Amino acid sequence: MKTIIKLTAVSLLLPASIILTPSKAVSQTVVKIGQAEIAVQSPISFRKKDSIERVSNYNHQESGVTVKKTKYPRSFEDFHIGISMAVPTNNEEFLPIHYGSSYNLEAGFKYFYRPGSRYAIGTTFQYTCYTYQMKEAAANETFVSNVPGEVKQEYFRSSNLGTGLINRFYFFPKSNKPFALDLGGYIDYSYNKRYNVKTIENGKQNKYKYRDGSKFNPIQAGVYGAVSKGKYSLFARYRLTNFFNPNEVSLEVPRLSIGIQITTD
Repeated sequence: MKTIIKLTAVSLLLPASIILTPSKAVSQTVVKIGQAEIAVQSPISFRKKDSIERVSNYNHQESGVTVKKTKYPRSFEDFHIGISMAVPTNNEEFLPIHYGSSYNLEAGFKYFYRPGSRYAIGTTFQYTCYTYQMKEAAANETFVSNVPGEVKQEYFRSSNLGTGLINRFYFFPKSNKPFALDLGGYIDYSYNKRYNVKTIENGKQNKYKYRDGSKFNPIQAGVYGAVSKGKYSLFARYRLTNFFNPNEVSLEVPRLSIGIQITTD
């Protein structure tokens, strides 16, 4: 009979002790792995000797942990448009042209990878259209002989697809719009090259287009440089190759052009 009374008393006291001291009961479940102790309770805590405690709740929010973000993207791209004008350097080396009416239009994409705050490397893919308004090319039979009628306007034009490599250096990189210096090179494929002449014949205006693969070279290459701030760039291109076959056309059009580019995000 005494044994039954003792068992009854134990069965009543054990649940009461758990209800009265829940925190102590739960806190006794501790798993130790190496130097770390894992206490299975809410919130779950991880403790390690000689280290700062990190507490993680069930909603995965962490306190005391900061994520450092860079102030610039590692890779980016932009679309640009631009216009540049031919620049006279040594007139004796080039065909006579009207410099104010000789220009280049371009549009393209630039792709950059920026491994550090002060440097980025990129590639460019662009379309360019060069237009050089000529002087007395028909009279001198530079490209073709016996142009009919009275010449009113003449120009050499090429349409090109190209690519290039750009090294970009940033100055004052911590500012929102740092100065950037671009140095690189480009190569163009001229898929459409022609000498256009507008003439007057018997009071009527006519236009002639001359295409001769023996006189116009299809591949062009040169160097590129630009100074940029924000969306605007002052840039220059210098062509290293010849537009024309020197065995057919002895002189070249100007190699240097300077202009402005605008970048759209």
